[in-house]
Amino acid sequence: MSYFVTGATGLVGQQLLRRLLAREGTLYCLVKDDQAEQRLRKSASELAALDRVLPIRGNLNDPALGLCPRDTESLRGKIVHFVHLASHSDFRRNGHELVKANVTATEHALACAELLGATCFHHLSSIAAAGLYRGCFDEQMFAEAEQLTHPYFLSRHLCEKAVREHNGLPYRIYRPGIVIGDSETGAANRVQGPYYFFKLLQKVRDALPRWFPLAGFEGGPLNIVPVDYVADAFDCLMHLADQDGECFHLTDPRPYHAGEVLNIISRAGRGPTMTLKMNMNLTSLLPQPWLQLASQYPPLVKLGQRILSDYGIPPDLMALLNYPTRFDNQKTRTLLDAHQIRCPDLASYANRLWDYWERELDPDLFLDDELNHRLQHKTVLITGASSGIGEASAERLAASGAHLLLVGRDKQRLQQVQQKVRERGGKAQCYLCDLTDEAQTDTLVQTLLSRHGKVDVMINCAGRSIRRSVAASVERIHDYQRTMAINYFGALRLILGLIGPMAEQQKGHIIIVSSIGVLTNAPRFSAYVASNAALESFCRCAAAEYSDSGVRFTTINMPLVDTPMSAPTQLYQAVPTLSSEQAAELIAQAVVHRPKRIATKLGIFGAVLHALSPRLAEISMNMLFRMFPESGEVHEDKLNYTEQQQMIGLAAMLRGIHF
Repeated sequence: MSYFVTGATGLVGQQLLRRLLAREGTLYCLVKDDQAEQRLRKSASELAALDRVLPIRGNLNDPALGLCPRDTESLRGKIVHFVHLASHSDFRRNGHELVKANVTATEHALACAELLGATCFHHLSSIAAAGLYRGCFDEQMFAEAEQLTHPYFLSRHLCEKAVREHNGLPYRIYRPGIVIGDSETGAANRVQGPYYFFKLLQKVRDALPRWFPLAGFEGGPLNIVPVDYVADAFDCLMHLADQDGECFHLTDPRPYHAGEVLNIISRAGRGPTMTLKMNMNLTSLLPQPWLQLASQYPPLVKLGQRILSDYGIPPDLMALLNYPTRFDNQKTRTLLDAHQIRCPDLASYANRLWDYWERELDPDLFLDDELNHRLQHKTVLITGASSGIGEASAERLAASGAHLLLVGRDKQRLQQVQQKVRERGGKAQCYLCDLTDEAQTDTLVQTLLSRHGKVDVMINCAGRSIRRSVAASVERIHDYQRTMAINYFGALRLILGLIGPMAEQQKGHIIIVSSIGVLTNAPRFSAYVASNAALESFCRCAAAEYSDSGVRFTTINMPLVDTPMSAPTQLYQAVPTLSSEQAAELIAQAVVHRPKRIATKLGIFGAVLHALSPRLAEISMNMLFRMFPESGEVHEDKLNYTEQQQMIGLAAMLRGIHF
């Protein structure tokens, strides 16, 4: 007995190979190129089956899969089971072209199976072939499918139709639910389906405590099945006698609703859950013309798409949250029960799914790859690049393939940073400029645009900090002028000079390194915080104006960092701070994910406290103000032991906050 398999290296294919190898026979697997052949051989090697898993060159786009005459002749009459698993599944771009490609590939697979004299054609379809049918869809139904408007639904339906209408070749059709990772190991080979929500749930977990109650929705039933169950069922059913012409639903007989699925996954990730869930059918009580107008109103549609894009969720996936179809699998369940094959409960293996995703599939694990993808051949401007966070950022981005433009006042230090970048395989140019000087800044902008045309990413690290109370600054108005000159006006001139070309190119990213003090309203830093707050306010206004021009703004409310700027304050030598390298890592995350804001939990808590209870926040910060001395007022060696321990302990507990 021999098998011919397409899509053998896919999620289902790899699991099915393992099960077919437990039986007798040779597995001939379609591969389109050397890379696919290497993946197949690697899988076969792991299964100790290099002699039984044999690659066959061909292509889904070619008639009869494009097998060479020699392979066709050698396989003719040998193939008992022709297993067609391969298909295009990413419909976010050129969806209708992929529909045509999938249908054509299925027709080519059918022609190949007939040419080889296969006994039975096994087609992996999907419950998506039912479209958005309202009600219960059983295993005998096909033409009753409704609302096949989405390319994925249409593709699955038309492929299945091609199999059913092909004459002279026995077939069996398998419709699995939404396939996810292995229920025993959590293993999966790509992010799809429910996995798109994992990153959002992770961000919610990182921002809110586990006990925090959330409001959400109930949604429709989501029929989710693990890949090992699909492979077990497929292997069993394809070898049963007298089942040709049948369709099998490989589904969960007790699916969870969408809201509960998100709760199960969030619990697995140790995050908060939705305690108040609204039934989305209640929207039927609202006037339907209003709902249709709202759902089709371009500004609202665009707003929704942008929000989902920020979290990496395909907009089309939202339609599944109120999925109207239930699937009857009574016939298939009876056949599988006789072999003790049952679909496990999602809640019983969600922990393994989450753990595997967080260890192997989380996009943050591939930050360097994403960074290279984002910055390859791009021009990146870094201010304050001669020391501190700017220097560390230049070193961090050196290997990304970007052309770094290093701006600073110290020529020797800039050249040293440039050399470090080049040693890491990067490309950098130095530009001397005092950003507090309007003429120098204007000249810098003109030079940058004339030489490079545009700047793709601007990272503003240049800044000045002054730790001095308001009482000590009464006669020092120049403190405020100096901080505003560099922290606000210096950055502002650069942004105003560079944002025009960014908007013309419909892409650009401006990253400003602000301070956690803007969120916590740190005492003794009125000059520093006010200048950073001014720049943040400007960026929020500008972001609203340039949002549809492809220009993104990111604010990093950086906690206390050990840099030359903080070195004059001796008190900071005894308290925990971030290193420049850790700060540069936050900037790398900003480049990749392009969020509106990056801040620590402590900073967010401070902002929330000020919003909810301003008086309590004021009293708390006043206590900190009185506990810590003015810079240069009291030396550490003159403080008694108890005072020192109190300050160090509190600073450790409130790590990163300016005192």
